[in-house]
Amino acid sequence: MKIGIIGAGFGGLAAGYKLAKKGYDVTIFEADANPGGLAIGFKEPDWKWSIEKHYHHWFYSDWAIRNLAKEINYKFVFKRSLTSTYLDGETYRLDSPISLLKFSKLPMLDRLRTGAILSYLKITPDWKSLEKVTAEKWLKKYMGEISWRILWQSLFAKKFSQYAKQIPASWFWARIKKRSTKLGYPQGGFLLFAQALAKHIESYGGKVFYNTPVEEIKTYGEGLKVAAGKKTFTFDRVIFTLPYFPMLKIVKGLPVNYKNKLSSFKGLGALNLMLSLKKRLLTDRTYWLNINEKEFPFISVVEHTNFVSRGNYGGEHLVYIGNYLAKGHPFYQKSPGELFEIYLPFIQQINPEFSRKWINKIHLFNAPFAQPITSLNYSKKIPGMVTPIRNLYLTNIQQVYPWDRGTNYAVELGERAADLVIQSA
Repeated sequence: MKIGIIGAGFGGLAAGYKLAKKGYDVTIFEADANPGGLAIGFKEPDWKWSIEKHYHHWFYSDWAIRNLAKEINYKFVFKRSLTSTYLDGETYRLDSPISLLKFSKLPMLDRLRTGAILSYLKITPDWKSLEKVTAEKWLKKYMGEISWRILWQSLFAKKFSQYAKQIPASWFWARIKKRSTKLGYPQGGFLLFAQALAKHIESYGGKVFYNTPVEEIKTYGEGLKVAAGKKTFTFDRVIFTLPYFPMLKIVKGLPVNYKNKLSSFKGLGALNLMLSLKKRLLTDRTYWLNINEKEFPFISVVEHTNFVSRGNYGGEHLVYIGNYLAKGHPFYQKSPGELFEIYLPFIQQINPEFSRKWINKIHLFNAPFAQPITSLNYSKKIPGMVTPIRNLYLTNIQQVYPWDRGTNYAVELGERAADLVIQSA
């Protein structure tokens, strides 16, 4: 049986690996020059490791991708990292119960309430009741108005823009449920891991075509015809791993009600400014710094080399300045230098010693769709993997709910899609 897979992100790679290993004739189409999807990376000539265009890591409980890495004998590491919050001109470490108890910005009663609710979310499996109420309403009720205002309000506003007030509490549950004190990272970076996985697919007879965007998918007898790279391919089954909006353009013959349903789902893009520096920006060795200042034009500062040794990157200090923005935001029209000038005074508030002289290079990366927008009772709205088009299967980051997007869930969904294809044979 011939299987076509659209997209060489970790969902497509996981599905392709499972199917190719079982002897199916697998072809993967990828528009980019490399595999990895949202975890795609790049590597400078003097670096030993690659780095992602958009920051990535694993949590300890990300078993799907960990098991996949073990199966292909790919090494990865887990280590403790520091998470902090920038508020009122100061940095506060907030990644443990003890650090929360020491957080003087909250009255002691609110610290205790917040800690108790975070502990509850960590142990409860009940997310379905939480999708019936917004995160804002639920957090205000159980953690208190002060905790909401100081810890969460600004982060939700920056993360979800105009959609912040509609995000269900189940989304927040997933963020707390999965968080671990140790974070994981594949040796060499996600790009090299994705390339290794692609090579394993090819070793089983599979094919991966890069720089080959798919223009059209339509039914062809009992199978499907795929137009890609000025060529036409026919398959018995196709797995589509891209977001909903390109599916609406590429797949022909979708029923109107199904197209309307897909069109109703929203998402935000990710805009990451990466700085290559001569000196460390976050001198307390914080890896992830949440920005809780409303006037700041970004949501996070992630110093990758406070987590992964800068020795892998020619001694450079690599820092992401992260943002989630709606389509049409003016920042998307800025050059790396222009956006840096906007960010500069705020970076200098975080570290007053920071200077332009520290900069080796500035990169700017844009992912048009990176953050799905979930709404109340979202589990009842998600389209299934089986589509109205016979033998066409759908799996993408908009289906990982109640979890938030990530490579681990892409692998889980890709493997499930492969199982459906196998069962249909």
